[in-house]
Amino acid sequence: MDRQPFRAYFEFTKRERTGILVLLLLTGSCIGLPLAWEAYAPVKVETDSVFLADVAAFRQQLAKAKAAESASFTARRYRAGKARPERAGGYQLPFYRDSVPRHREYPAYKRTWHARKPVIVDINQADSAAWEALPGIGPVLAARIVRFREKLGGFHAIAQIAETYGLPDSTFKKIQPSLRLGSVSLKKLDINEMDEQSLAKHPYIRYKLARLIVKYRSVHGPFSRPEQLQNIPLVDDSIYRKLEKYISF
Repeated sequence: MDRQPFRAYFEFTKRERTGILVLLLLTGSCIGLPLAWEAYAPVKVETDSVFLADVAAFRQQLAKAKAAESASFTARRYRAGKARPERAGGYQLPFYRDSVPRHREYPAYKRTWHARKPVIVDINQADSAAWEALPGIGPVLAARIVRFREKLGGFHAIAQIAETYGLPDSTFKKIQPSLRLGSVSLKKLDINEMDEQSLAKHPYIRYKLARLIVKYRSVHGPFSRPEQLQNIPLVDDSIYRKLEKYISF
């Protein structure tokens, strides 16, 4: 086996050996010089005690100035009647108690609470802004209440507000004391003249009941009294009590 090609990989020319030697020297210098500098010439940090003392004195003067400014500000607020004489803004003011009578120079501290007037809403007249003034009623619920009132044709009882879609029972109980039923003028449905689509728009009728009303009317003739609605299968007593206020002949 010829070993000459194998040995050729490990042979270097004189120029290549010189370059490798220079590279090793540079690498060793880069590693050794910083270590030698730290060993023989350490960095000395001298603390200037005079400078530190000046800084501490300056901080003390700054703290005293802030305290004096705060005391002056508190005194001005006290003279204006906006702060307590004993403790205002977190600072003690004993000199006001001991030096000057309160009833002569400084008004007594009084906190006046203005009771919030209760909001009263007429359920048949209030717009969305009036509903939003009630606790727990946002723009979405206010719009739903107004839209529900328009589809019904007006409210005849405060309890109908609780039937609004998405209105929690806890919220209704909270706003119920603020609700008032003023003048009632209901928009009634002529069930003998209105078609199926018109009847279905009413929240108490919807599509299935509207279809049955029209079918009953076509078979038995026009309605002559409200009690005839109870002959329709879907109309139970609770639905009849809701509808009787909104139908006409």
